[in-house]
Order: sequence, then C-alpha cells, then structure tokens
Amino acid sequence: MATKTGYLKEEFRLFHLSDQRQWTCPYHYHDFDKITLFLQGQVHYDMAGISYALQPYDIVVIPSGCIHRPVITSDAVYERIIAYLSPAFLQAYAAKGCSLTPIFSQPGGTVLRQSLDTGSLYGTSCRLRQAWTYEGGPGKLLQEAIFSEFLIHLALAVQEKKIGSASDGRQNKKIQLVLSYIDSHLTQKLTIPIIARDCFLSPDYLMHLFKSETGLSLGHYITAKRLQKARRLIAEGRALTAVCYDCGFTNYSTFYRAWKKQYDLSPKRGSELADLDFSE
Repeated sequence: MATKTGYLKEEFRLFHLSDQRQWTCPYHYHDFDKITLFLQGQVHYDMAGISYALQPYDIVVIPSGCIHRPVITSDAVYERIIAYLSPAFLQAYAAKGCSLTPIFSQPGGTVLRQSLDTGSLYGTSCRLRQAWTYEGGPGKLLQEAIFSEFLIHLALAVQEKKIGSASDGRQNKKIQLVLSYIDSHLTQKLTIPIIARDCFLSPDYLMHLFKSETGLSLGHYITAKRLQKARRLIAEGRALTAVCYDCGFTNYSTFYRAWKKQYDLSPKRGSELADLDFSE
C-alpha cells in the first residue's frame, strides 16, 4: 500500500544519504516536489508505470503527489543527494526570474540523464557532492549555495532541451494513461466505470492493474490527489467550502472526513502537520 511519508513544514530541505542494504522501499508519495541526484549504487526507480535503472549522476524528478519507490538491488553503497522543495520555494525563484516549473512538467515524474551537452550542470553536480566533505555551518552554507546553482543550471538545461529523460525505462503505457486521465479530470466525477470506459479498459482489469503498479486503490489515489490540491488552495487563502468543490468533492462533509482521516487534523489546523521522515 502506498503511503504519504511526511510533510514539509519548511520551504526547503537538502540532505546527503549514503548506506548499504538491499531494500525495496514501499510505494509512497509526498505533498511537495522532490529532486534526487543519484551518485552511486545499484538502484531501480519506479514512477508512474515506468521503472528506471539509474546511472551515476541521474537526476530523479518527483512532483508532488507522484507515486514512486526506489528498489535497491545489492549491498553496494547507495549514495544520493535529496532536496525537498515547497511551493513557496519555487515561487521565490520564479519571482527572481528563474522558473523551476519546467523541471516538474511531467506529473508522473521522470529521470533526467546528464550528457556531454550538460557540462555546467555536471560540473555543478560534482561540486555539490564534494560540498559534503565540509562540516558545520560553512559546509551547510556551501551546500545550499551550490544547490541553488545546480537548480539554475538544471532549469536552463531543461528549457534549452540539453537534458532529456532516460529512455531505458520499462514502461506500462496503460497505467500512464490512467494517471494522466485522473490528473486532468480531478474536479469531475471519477468512478471506476468512467475511468475504465475512457481509458479503454475493463473495470476489473483497471483495478488490478492500478493496485499492482502503484500499491494504491483507485479511490485512495483520487482522494489523495484531491486533498493535495486542497492543501495548495488552502495555503493560498481560499475559503474551505470553495476548496471542497474546486477539488472535486461532492459536499463539505465528505471533504472534511477525508481530510481528517488522511491528516488526523481538521482542515483549519493544516499548519500543525507532522514533520518528515528521511527514509529514502
């Protein structure tokens, strides 16, 4: 079963992890955008119906709500740099004339593979890794400064089409179609028969396929996506009743119960959500 692993209360978190263990992480998702710079190891990354075999310096881009999991296939060192980015963090860059939105343009996430054409980005990636040899306050400042440079080079590389998605992933185009359909019809009535009809699948096969590929039931996934949209709208100051209907809920009581079950708080107390677990 896919679960949400935490909440981002700050605008930004950056950290470096290195460990040795074979492990299949459970399917999960976040309420924030995430970027992983993969450095070494034997790892497959599963996202939205695609399984990628990672190569050193691949950049794993995971938008908010994207169901994903890393699968570590050996005891070799698994080293990565991970960043959690809030909407406020992205907005701050956009206000300064550097939009990071194109990086997260694919709702299902992707793995970006660096090449010779991404020289500045690759060089910054190497310096970012080296920055973790410094400790204390100076090291933290250096890591954050170089990561900012990394983001700018990444945004430019995506904009100028100097970096593209890795093409060696195993793809399940049926599940990709279903995920895309749900994302684009989130405010409308979504039932298994409707989704099955419009995606040219039988209802039974649709339910089995979705659960096997994502770890979630269709109903759970749709509700989670609607609640994520609700959190963004509430953060923008929208009235709760308007948010309820703008996110596809049929009435406020249904919205309230779903929110309370997911977050164990009322919608008005969303700022009190718990902190993150750095398990990936």
